[in-house]
Amino acid sequence: MDKRRFVVNLVSNFFSALSGVGISFFLTPYIVAHLGKEAYGFFPLSNNFVMYAGIITTALNSMSSRYITISLEKKDIKEVNTYFNSVLFGNIIISLGFAVVSAIFCFFIDQVLDIPANLVYDVRLLFIFIFFSLVINVSSAVFQVTAFALNRFDKLALINIISNVLKLSAIILLFYFFTPKIYFLGVTTAATALYMLVANYRLTKKLLPEVQIDWSFFSKSALYVIVGSGVWNSVMAMANVVNTQLDLLIANHFFGASGMGFLSLTKFIPNAIYILLGIIVPIFLPEMLKAYANNDMSKLKKTLDLSFKAIFLVVLVPLSVFFVYGEVFFRLWLPTQDAHALHILSVITLVPFIVHGTVETVYHVFVITNKLKIASFWGIFISIFNFVLVIVLCKYSSLGVYAIPIGALVSGVLSHLTFTPLYAAYCLQESRWYFFKKIVRGLAGFSLLIVLSYGWKQLNLFAVDTWLMFVVNCMAIGLVLLVVTLFMNFDSTTRGDIFRKVRQKVKI
Repeated sequence: MDKRRFVVNLVSNFFSALSGVGISFFLTPYIVAHLGKEAYGFFPLSNNFVMYAGIITTALNSMSSRYITISLEKKDIKEVNTYFNSVLFGNIIISLGFAVVSAIFCFFIDQVLDIPANLVYDVRLLFIFIFFSLVINVSSAVFQVTAFALNRFDKLALINIISNVLKLSAIILLFYFFTPKIYFLGVTTAATALYMLVANYRLTKKLLPEVQIDWSFFSKSALYVIVGSGVWNSVMAMANVVNTQLDLLIANHFFGASGMGFLSLTKFIPNAIYILLGIIVPIFLPEMLKAYANNDMSKLKKTLDLSFKAIFLVVLVPLSVFFVYGEVFFRLWLPTQDAHALHILSVITLVPFIVHGTVETVYHVFVITNKLKIASFWGIFISIFNFVLVIVLCKYSSLGVYAIPIGALVSGVLSHLTFTPLYAAYCLQESRWYFFKKIVRGLAGFSLLIVLSYGWKQLNLFAVDTWLMFVVNCMAIGLVLLVVTLFMNFDSTTRGDIFRKVRQKVKI
């Protein structure tokens, strides 16, 4: 793939993720201190409801990028317009349905959720604004596809960065000039959704002016083709929601607003990781789609391998530091909360990700090869297994809120070490051990980084009792782990190129 474009996309998307994570980092302790963890817990819960709605839209939007990208690769602009408009008007129809359902839910919200009496009004407003942003985002989702298809993730990243800056600025102003309310987060979310609608529309017209918004291009047959392929993605999305997004709802039911609020505080690191993955992983998808369209399986596998190395470098290296220094992080970040418990809960939540994170982009193989049916059936099975296991543990064990991430850990590791690597290898017509070897290699590398991080901690070179020393310490061990990773995952030629470019930049 174009190395310059890859670097530009990776760096810009990294800063986009950093801006999004930064909002949560600075905002969470402030909200917990002023409104309490119970009030804070309803914000990530409201975002989870957006994920529930995404189950429906995934059937249409998950495969739109595939068909539009392939049409652009064939230089068939008429077909591009057909797919584009079919998805656009399909999304608008779906969003109208969401508006009706959302209104009914918000009216009866205090009968559905366990909400402290003093928070009912604020929580209802929070959900109203979040659902409003959902309607906007669903209606305009296709406007992001053009940048995806043309591999201009840097443009999307810039829009995300600006939206995050606007969101943070609006939150600061609202919390400074008015009495803090949890629904202020919903107000800013809706406002930034409007901004992204306008920005993504303008970007589409700039990158691909040939695209026209016209009902005459709408095609039921094109819509059926996309939905027919994407319906299995919806099933997989439903499985993913059950596995990862029902935890706060379950906690609210079994352990009340307090238990849900505490569990929500552990979501910061996992959510930060998923934000990173959400903008790093798609960088590789256009190249893999093009390689598959041209029947270039060698290039497809090389791109997959590069994606594994990039994820290890950008995501797993920082996580190895968090596994060792997580308790210190929580003690500094949320001094009024139980740092040890938050760290343990976070680690339990992250273990399944460590397993499949070594080969995260393997899930795109099912989309690229359009072999989603069997993967979807497996997703249904493992999600039901996870749901039943979590409910049983919550109801009959003495684990308390720990039951939720422990149940997800068992089902997640089971899935990531059995079906996923086996079926992905089958889709690529590779040996059944093809991805297992990469997972084992990734886990061995991650284990080495954990050992090095723990050894560094035992040296006690820094008194990590302030944010400054925490950052200095993490940067120091991070640099050591970075060098180790370069030697583990990259050949001598690639390392030589990297070191040569670094020397040129710093003029050594």
